[in-house]
Amino acid sequence: MTLSDLVAQAHQYMDSYSTITYVAFFVLGTALALTLLYHLALPKPIPGIPYNASSARNIFGDVPAMVSHITKSDGTFITYIMSTLQTLNAPLVQVFIRPLGSPLLVLSDFREAQDLMTRRKDFDRSSSSGDLVKALAPDHHIHLKTTAAWKAQRQLLQDLMTPSFLHNVAGPVIHQEASVMVELWRAKSRIADGRPWIAGEDIDHVSLDAVMAFAFGEGFGHSATRPELEAVKLLDVEAVEALRNTGGRDEPVEFPRGQVDEVLQATLDVTATVEEVQGSPVPRLKWAYVLLKPRIKKATKIKEDYILKELKDSVKRLTRCEGEVVRSAVDHMIVREKSLAQKEGREPEYFSRIMIDEAAENADAQSKLRTALQTTFTSARAGGRNPTIGDITGTHIPYLNATMEEVLRCAGTVPIVDRQAVVDTELLGHRISKGTVVSCLVTGPSMTSPSFNIDEGRRNASSQLAKKKEERDRAWDPENMAVFKPERWLVRGGKGDEEFDGGAGPQLAFGLGTRQCFGKRLAYLKLRILITLIVWNFELLQCPEALSGHKPVLIMTNRPKDCYVRLRKVELGEK
Repeated sequence: MTLSDLVAQAHQYMDSYSTITYVAFFVLGTALALTLLYHLALPKPIPGIPYNASSARNIFGDVPAMVSHITKSDGTFITYIMSTLQTLNAPLVQVFIRPLGSPLLVLSDFREAQDLMTRRKDFDRSSSSGDLVKALAPDHHIHLKTTAAWKAQRQLLQDLMTPSFLHNVAGPVIHQEASVMVELWRAKSRIADGRPWIAGEDIDHVSLDAVMAFAFGEGFGHSATRPELEAVKLLDVEAVEALRNTGGRDEPVEFPRGQVDEVLQATLDVTATVEEVQGSPVPRLKWAYVLLKPRIKKATKIKEDYILKELKDSVKRLTRCEGEVVRSAVDHMIVREKSLAQKEGREPEYFSRIMIDEAAENADAQSKLRTALQTTFTSARAGGRNPTIGDITGTHIPYLNATMEEVLRCAGTVPIVDRQAVVDTELLGHRISKGTVVSCLVTGPSMTSPSFNIDEGRRNASSQLAKKKEERDRAWDPENMAVFKPERWLVRGGKGDEEFDGGAGPQLAFGLGTRQCFGKRLAYLKLRILITLIVWNFELLQCPEALSGHKPVLIMTNRPKDCYVRLRKVELGEK
């Protein structure tokens, strides 16, 4: 073998060795990089705050465990959180819901939640709730922090929740829509003859009609409930007999459905998109996908077109002559915008994006409430009619107030109220970073079940000071916290009369403080009207066990999975 052959063979060997070396280094480097990325992607727990250890070792955090819980127990995100609280035995826990995101803190203690929302300046409204409706109403005030911009935008709406507007403008049209639902239920109860039927859609529709009437006035030419009433009224004798003869005594009657018109169907379709975004780790990307669907694009256009039409009609009517009566929320917003524009020396922006976005089983308690209503509304009882809106809003009935408050306490319709740290701060003795979101539970420990024991020294200073100033402890009797009991909100007044005490115990249904739910008073008004008219007209009988489940379905709010009614018409004079 010549020298040149030896040199060539050596070069070949070295090239082969170099290739193997490069490959080895590449594989090793890739493995190290993937390992590093994996560890970087793992959740980063906040020191000291309890969490599920197995979730911290998974790049998807609590998501796999949450999905398993929901699948196996037919639960929701909230029931998973409740289970986590009990497992970790702590009033403040952290869960890892968004991959690569910060931990979500969950607080289940009324005292600290109240302090956080009403006294502390280091927390503000979280963006979490706003993210769910960001694509539907991008310029709504829900997205703003509590700044001058938020206060300026709220000026458009500031008088909508006054007693004057609610009682004189909103109340009458809501009462009118609720009365249509009562008429529908009278017709259905006659046909059902003691059998149950599904009531969820009826309540959804009357709620939609009430909101539309509040926003656009009684002249709004669309209704979700009236087509349902017409569909039932059109049933002939044979059709009624067929419905009665189909199914057993405890099986629900399936009534024909009315045709919801295009405008309201578009509203329902657009609202339903929230369900698709709910739970997404990246809501903005999910919104981009959802809004590309042709059906949703069409529904969004219909919705925005009719809102713009209502704004234009209101501007035309209110600017045609001075002193025109305000008949709706949109009318009020137009008047306010004109006033603000004059004050600020600018042209009114009646059709801005902001204007469009802002427009858009307890028989004993039931019997007691009916007695209270009939005792109070004596003229309505004597005349064989429903209480008027003036009767309902102009009369103080402690047991009605207590019933409303207890419904809100037990229902947990909005299951959590979010706040976000705006600076590095502390919560129950733990350091948390700016931007951390704290979800305060509306039900659960300290609300509907006994509180966790918390050392007083761990509480915020303002919480400790507030307890020293208060002469009572706002806590429910742990023996009956889970029971529906309106009497817990009643106390004896100075004259020995029964009085309603709205501060008797913990309640977070609408949040607290400056950023509590803006529509709280409207919600109370709607609830007052509906409860009054339903209990005045019907006895809600016990539904079969199979139709009486209490499990919720979580979309943006908790909704009952089973919502059936079995009614018996109340004859006036009967309690």
